[in-house]
Amino acid sequence: MKTIGDLNPNLNLEEYDTDKISSKYLDKYAPILEPWVGKKITLLELGILKGGSLQLWHDYFPFSKIVGIDLNLPKKFKPVENIYMYEGSQADTKFLSEVANEIAPDGFDIIIDDASHIGELTKIAFWHLFDNHLKPGGLYVIEDWGTGYWNDWPDGKSLDFNIFSQPSSKVPHFFVRLSQKIRRGLMKFTPNFITRKLSVLSAPMPCHSYGMVGFIKQLVDEQAAPDVTRKNLSGRAVRGSKFKNIIITSSIVFIIKADGHIN
Repeated sequence: MKTIGDLNPNLNLEEYDTDKISSKYLDKYAPILEPWVGKKITLLELGILKGGSLQLWHDYFPFSKIVGIDLNLPKKFKPVENIYMYEGSQADTKFLSEVANEIAPDGFDIIIDDASHIGELTKIAFWHLFDNHLKPGGLYVIEDWGTGYWNDWPDGKSLDFNIFSQPSSKVPHFFVRLSQKIRRGLMKFTPNFITRKLSVLSAPMPCHSYGMVGFIKQLVDEQAAPDVTRKNLSGRAVRGSKFKNIIITSSIVFIIKADGHIN
């Protein structure tokens, strides 16, 4: 697997004041960013803290526009040419559009959310920017989604893996018999069958959906849009996913926007 250093050997990572390096996030970024390396792009980052990551992206994508947004801009960071900073909230969609229309009227190539790590705020920024200001085929990155598993995070809550314990002994036997009938073509999935025979499925699987974790699981639903809108085995998909694909890693989620129409 290629590293950031492989793709841009001129970078000295010790020069950049950003936790993306100490957290080894760049190892996850490297293979995803490769298609944009060497190209003139426009990149937006929400949440810039001390400004170190803006400088990193500036040097990683020479001659590109690098845009940063934060509630409080860093006082000591002095942006060089082609780095632009704006003070405002990721939840202010009017503000986001004003910045996008000024800097990237044709859309951003890459958007990175390293801002609040609050599920609802991240969701507002994501859908507004993704739908309106990210180019088709563009990349949207969401960092630190694991905050939804933390008790000491505003919208997080710890997860007890014991909720995923083995089901009762009757349930596996039921599914074995069900799958055998399906494979033999003996099963008809009518509404009456579902109501009468599958009461065991009336309760959803145990699932943790707090904060950022819950939002990321909503994005999984969007990736499955063809099946979501199909609704039944015999149904037809109403639309495709807005995503070409979604890659979920610990700490970081990468979403590639679908090209063109999704119908």
